[in-house]
Amino acid sequence: MSEPTTAPTAATALAGGFDPADEEAWLAAVDKVLKGAPFTKLVGRTADGVTVQPLYTPDNSPGAADEAGFPGQAPFTRGTHPAPRPDVAWDIRSVVGGPDPAAANARALTDLERGVTSLEVPWTEATDLDAVLSGVHLDLAPVVLRPGFDFTAAADALIALWDQRGIDPAQAVGGFGADPLAALAARGGAGQDPQALLTELGALAARTAATHPRVRSVTVSTLPAVEAGASEAQELAIMLGTGAAYLRAMSAAGLSADEAAGQIQLELAADEDVFATVAKLRAARRLWANLLGAVGVSGDAPAPVLHVVEARRMLTRRDPWVNLLRTTAAVFAAGIGGADGVTAHPYDVLLGDPSDLGRRMARNTQILLQEESNLGRVIDPAGGSGYVESLTDELADLAWRLLQELESVGGMPTVLLDGTLAARIADVRDARLARIATRRAPITGVSEFPDLGEDPPPPPPPEPDGVDPLLVPVRWAERFEELRDRADAARAAGREPVVFLANLGPVATHTARATFAKNLFEAGGLRTVTSGRGAGTGFATAADAAEDFAASGAALVCICSSDAVYAEHAVAAAEALRAAGARRVYLAGNPGDRRAAEEAAGVDEFVHVGVDVLATLERAQEILEVSS
Repeated sequence: MSEPTTAPTAATALAGGFDPADEEAWLAAVDKVLKGAPFTKLVGRTADGVTVQPLYTPDNSPGAADEAGFPGQAPFTRGTHPAPRPDVAWDIRSVVGGPDPAAANARALTDLERGVTSLEVPWTEATDLDAVLSGVHLDLAPVVLRPGFDFTAAADALIALWDQRGIDPAQAVGGFGADPLAALAARGGAGQDPQALLTELGALAARTAATHPRVRSVTVSTLPAVEAGASEAQELAIMLGTGAAYLRAMSAAGLSADEAAGQIQLELAADEDVFATVAKLRAARRLWANLLGAVGVSGDAPAPVLHVVEARRMLTRRDPWVNLLRTTAAVFAAGIGGADGVTAHPYDVLLGDPSDLGRRMARNTQILLQEESNLGRVIDPAGGSGYVESLTDELADLAWRLLQELESVGGMPTVLLDGTLAARIADVRDARLARIATRRAPITGVSEFPDLGEDPPPPPPPEPDGVDPLLVPVRWAERFEELRDRADAARAAGREPVVFLANLGPVATHTARATFAKNLFEAGGLRTVTSGRGAGTGFATAADAAEDFAASGAALVCICSSDAVYAEHAVAAAEALRAAGARRVYLAGNPGDRRAAEEAAGVDEFVHVGVDVLATLERAQEILEVSS
């Protein structure tokens, strides 16, 4: 017997005895799990309508990886560096500001001492940059401003501070943050002339290019659109449209296309959808390279500087500890997607002035992902994934088509001011809110697994005067949190809003739906209660359930059990509970053919997967007279 010419490897040994995998075998295994349900049940869609397949193969994602190019080469889909950056990390940026310069300065120094590598300073005419940045080594720590409409004054203030500190203009690093279209979107256009603002932006860029070669004067930020509910493709199109407007303004000021491109930093958002965020960032670099090529940048387009900010729209005021998970997902996606810099919010940023712990966790989340998870050591780790490559391609194609539509009707200044952009975003936003209302898009700690024992959060701060945004921000959890706030107010006033659970049959029979009902009602701040019999053995008869319900003093009741028990006892239970004084009777589960009989017996609503949970809870609060 001849000896084998090649020794088996660990991989071949592990794979020994298994048949080669193929799509047909996978489909056969899936069919067993689906038990006759259509395969389309596994097919998803993004907010942009992109189809998400449950399995990607060379057949349904052909050529995607080959078209992505190479890391460090235009169009930079796979990243802006041909090898891992020397520090295998991204810039960790924190936001410092507020009415107290001393407090802002203390936070800036603490952040820099403990891992932050750049600072963002929200700037107003009252900002004392010297005080806020006291002790900060401005030759080492880049400072980026967020100045709203006052970007020229803000730039002058930072330049004056550099001069005062003896920083050579050729060595100064940072950004002036000129982004008038984002300011219009976030603050409104009253009293502002968009064309004058663009002319002012061009003048600042020309001056900066001539005097401060390491400073970027212009930011293209998509944050106002994202916080208003924009989808990934919309965000990318807005990035391109805004960039095109700014490039035109800089060209009018005398800058070449190459010089103008060097003045821009891109700023996109990251949220908890890891794959969508990764694909969006990869598509952003490709699209930006295409745009620069279209406006005449010489040779290969330069790599963009891409800063990523965690989206506030996904954060919650309720159970804010879950924000730590959302932040981790967003930062992970930004790192995997090749961000040059990241801003993560403290988990308690929506509760007022963030705590020291919140700021520490925002820093350390990034440091751990860099230094312990080593995200920066692999270039484009998502590259080659059929899903990510296909999603990157589709987002890029959709965004470019949307850009062409926006440009054809006047470009970003026009569609922003005439409401066209807001209407497009509203369509996507409302579709997402509908999924949240039905819990098809669950929010942990708010619409799912709420904690009624937590202390109520402080009231949100009032909106600043003079702000009338063209793109109105939204948070996905807002409406559920409003219900919780009203319920807490009623509870504090001595009117505990409750729903009695009429659990029919043994524990094994009623537990699943009782748990579902408890989770659903408590998402609106309505505490669920039952009696000893209901919580223990379950009610053996409708009369028992009605007796204990009447003794509880509750006005609302939900019948919980299995379909088999419902078929035998639901009608009698509904009639008995209605006779015992129930103002509204719910039944946990989809009744199917039993609906008419159970409604006739007194069931007002059926609560099950897919119902509009928000509407159900709002009606319940109205019945209980929980004031708004």
